[in-house]
Amino acid sequence: MPTNPRGPSPANTLRTWILGREIHRIMQAANHTNTTLAATLGWDRSKLSRLTGGQRRVPLPDLVHLLVTCGHTSKADRDQLLALATHHRVPHHWQNHLNTDLYATTQTDLEHDSIAITYYAPTALPDILHTPEHHHAHLTASPLVPTQTILTRPNPPKITIILGTPALHALAANPDRLRHLAATGRRPHISLRLTTDLSTGPFTLLHTHVCGKVLHLPLHTSSLYTEHPATLRAYDAITTHLLHNTTGPTPILNRLIAVHERIPA
Repeated sequence: MPTNPRGPSPANTLRTWILGREIHRIMQAANHTNTTLAATLGWDRSKLSRLTGGQRRVPLPDLVHLLVTCGHTSKADRDQLLALATHHRVPHHWQNHLNTDLYATTQTDLEHDSIAITYYAPTALPDILHTPEHHHAHLTASPLVPTQTILTRPNPPKITIILGTPALHALAANPDRLRHLAATGRRPHISLRLTTDLSTGPFTLLHTHVCGKVLHLPLHTSSLYTEHPATLRAYDAITTHLLHNTTGPTPILNRLIAVHERIPA
């Protein structure tokens, strides 16, 4: 994985990073800081920091000790985390979001660590393009909702969004969401493209500091994350093909917005 001298140290593997993020979240839920938890466990602070940062694998006895110390006693969660630690070199991770509080922030954490993100959304807007009102009304209970602060943070990632025409036309009856989409697409770090190619399902390619390149395949109640080189190459090729067959969305957006502006209130 690439190093980043100005940012966090690279993770050992995608799975050690995911496990580290979950350990950090469990630690915070138990009102522990790195210092207090390390002292309680009898560990050096650097050891705990490297575990939460994903820079080293987590021995199973250490993981069990940490979970018990933090009062995280769910057997289902424990088994999932132990499996992550045991198979830390497997280049992919399947997350099921049903009946667990684990992995609630994996997507958001990866987005916030990214220097470049490509979204392909053939039939529905990616979460990052929804209006705040839509988020509040429909998405805030979802474990997959990303915070939209990556759009306005200093040094935001370069974002490419390839939107299928059905996703755009689904907004035809909502002028506020159309205007929000148009305004988002005008941000200097965002490239919004439109395609009629619906030959594959939605995906996200993330170029991160700590995990290198990661592919995210979202499903209704689960997600697949992978750093497998052959899979990444395949989706790089798919992305290149999609981009060769895109147009800018501005003309269609303007026409859809103009329709609403001609309708009397």
